[in-house]
Amino acid sequence: MKSLWLISACLMSLALAPQDAQSSLDLEAGDSEAPRGWSAPVIEQIERLPVQEGGRVKPFHTFANFTLLRLHGSRRLSSPEGQSLSPVEWLLDVLLRPGSTTRDELFLVQNGEVIEAIGLPLGAAKGRAKYSYESLWPALVNNKLFDLASEYVRIDEKERSPVQSQVVLLASNVSSYDRLLSEMSWAQVDFEVPAGDRISALFEGRKSVAFHDIVKNAVPMLTLRQELDDLGDAASMEQSLGILEMLSQAVEAVRYSNSLAFLPPVASVDSEAEWMTAAALFSNALQGMPVAEVYIDALAGWEAAAAAPDDDVVVAHALSNVVREVNWLADARGEGDSLGLELRYYKLDLLTWSLSLFVLAFITCAILWMRPKSRVVYRITWAFAGSAYALLVAAIVMRCVIRSRPPVSTLYETVLFVAATGGLSALFVEWVNKRRIALSAATIMGMGLLFIANGYEMLDKRDTMPSLVAVLDTNFWLATHVTTITMGYAAGMLAALLGSIWVVCKAFRLKRHDPSFFKGLSRMTYGVICFAATLSIVGTILGGIWANDSWGRFWGWDPKENGALMIVIWQVAMLHGRMAGLLRDKGFALAAAFGGTVIAFSWWGVNLLGIGLHSYGFTSGIHSALWTYYGIQWAVVALGLIAVRSGKPALNK
Repeated sequence: MKSLWLISACLMSLALAPQDAQSSLDLEAGDSEAPRGWSAPVIEQIERLPVQEGGRVKPFHTFANFTLLRLHGSRRLSSPEGQSLSPVEWLLDVLLRPGSTTRDELFLVQNGEVIEAIGLPLGAAKGRAKYSYESLWPALVNNKLFDLASEYVRIDEKERSPVQSQVVLLASNVSSYDRLLSEMSWAQVDFEVPAGDRISALFEGRKSVAFHDIVKNAVPMLTLRQELDDLGDAASMEQSLGILEMLSQAVEAVRYSNSLAFLPPVASVDSEAEWMTAAALFSNALQGMPVAEVYIDALAGWEAAAAAPDDDVVVAHALSNVVREVNWLADARGEGDSLGLELRYYKLDLLTWSLSLFVLAFITCAILWMRPKSRVVYRITWAFAGSAYALLVAAIVMRCVIRSRPPVSTLYETVLFVAATGGLSALFVEWVNKRRIALSAATIMGMGLLFIANGYEMLDKRDTMPSLVAVLDTNFWLATHVTTITMGYAAGMLAALLGSIWVVCKAFRLKRHDPSFFKGLSRMTYGVICFAATLSIVGTILGGIWANDSWGRFWGWDPKENGALMIVIWQVAMLHGRMAGLLRDKGFALAAAFGGTVIAFSWWGVNLLGIGLHSYGFTSGIHSALWTYYGIQWAVVALGLIAVRSGKPALNK
C-alpha cells in the first residue's frame, strides 16, 4: 500500500504543478473554419452554470463578463470576420473551440512601447491598440514577455513606470487566457485502454475511454497496479506500466484545468467552502477520496459538448446536464439561491439605463436654466431624474438581495449608495422648496457619480460583488458604521455641490436680481451640513466600536480613521463658525465647497496610500481622477476668494 500511495502522490503533484506560461495549443488550429457564435438554447444553458471565483459563487454569465472585460477592456469582442461576440459566446468558444479564438484581437495594450519592449514590430499602431494571441506568439515562444514581467513585478506597483505596469498586466492577461485555452483539454481527449484482461474489465472491454471514466476508476486502477507489481512477472509489469502511462496521460490532460471551478463539494459550506476544478477533482480521486456520481455526470456533459462543438443541439443538451447536476449540488449547499437574480441583474443593466436617464435629465435641466419658468420642462426634468433614481435604487436593492449585505461593502458600491442617498436628499429638498436648485444638484450628482462608478468598474475590471475580506464580513457593523459614514459622505458631497453652485452663481453674477435665490441656497447648504455632521460623528463613533471589536482598540490613528476625523472636524468647525458669526453666507459656501475635497480624501484618497488596516480598498489608476476633482473644487474656492479680494459687490453681499 505504501507503494500505491507513493504513486498517487507523484501523479497528484503533476496534476497540481505550476503551469507553464505557454500553452501547448497548436496555433495552426487558429485557421479553423468552425462557425462563431452559439444558438440561444446553448447560451441559455451555459450562462446559468454556477462557478466559483475569488471565493464567490456566481453565474457563468458573470464570470465570462468580467473575464472578457479584464482581458479586452470591454464587454463585446469582434472576431476577425467582424462578428460581434458577447462574453458568454466568446468564453464558450475559448473552452470548446479554442483554436478559433487565437486570432481575435483580444488583448488591450495602451502604449506601443510595450510591444517594442517585448521585441515585436510595432507596425502602424503606435498608441492604444488590441492584439491577438497569435500576433503575440513570438514574444511568448522566446519568453520575452514573461521574463520582463518577472523583472518588473519585483518593483513596487506605485514605483513602476506606465510601460512596466502595462507589461506586467499584459503578461497576466496572456497567462489567464492561456490557461483558459487548455481548460477543457481533458474533455477533448480519448485515452487508450492498455492491454490486459483485468484493466479491460474495469472499462467493460472498451478500447478507449473518456476522462470521466478514468476519474471514476482512479482508485481501482491504482489498486490493480499495486497488485500487478506484487506479482512481479513480465506480463504483469507490462500491464502495470500501461496503467501508469494511462494515468500520466490523464494528469497531463487535466494539469492546466485550474480556472473554472464548477464542481461544488458534497460537504456543507462550513466544512468545505472551496469548489473544485477538474484538476482538483482528479487530485482527490488519486488520493483515494470517493467521487460522487454527480461529478462523473458533469464531466461527461462537458465531454459530450466538446466532442461536437459545432452541433448546437448536442451542446445544448450536454450543457443542460452539466447545469442540472451542478445546480443540484449548489442548491443543496445553499449557494444557488441568488444566482437567477444575479443573472437578471446583469441582463437588465439597470445602471446603464439609469445613467441614460440622468443624461436626459441633465439636458432638460440645462434647458430649464434658460427657461426657468417653464412648467413643462420642469416636470419633464423631474420625470427623468425620478425615473433615473428609481432604477438606481432598484439596482442597489437587487445587489443587497444577491449579496445578503448592505450596499456599501466595496468602494464601487459606496459610489452607487452616495449617488442614491445624496440625490434623493436633493430631490426631497426640491419637493419642499421648488426652487429648481436642488433638482439641478440631484441631476448633476446622479449623472456625475454614475459616470464615476462606470469608469471605476472599467478601470478595476474585477467583479463588483466580490467575496469580502474578513474584517468586512460582519453584517451588523456594515449595517451601522459603514452605512452611516457613507450617508455622511453623500450629505457632505451634496453640500459641497450646493456651496459650489452658490460661489459660481455669485462670481459670475448669475441670479443677481434674485437675492432670495442665494438665501434659499445658503439655507439648503446649512441644513445639509447639519445632517452630514450628525451622520459623520455617529458613523465615526460606530467605527471606533467596530475597530474595538475587530482589532481590540477603539482608535489607532489609522489613515482611514484620520480621514473620518478630518471630516468631523471640518464640518463641526463650519457650524461653530456660522454660530459665532465668523462665517456668513459666502464663507459658509466656500467652506462647504472645500469640504468636498476633505470628504474625497477620506473616501478615496487614503486608499491610494496603500497602508494601514484599511488598505484593502487600494486600487491603482484612480489617482488622476481624484486630483481632477480636487482641482475643480479648489478652482471654485479660488474663484470665490479672487472675487472677494477684487471687491465684487455681488459676492461680498
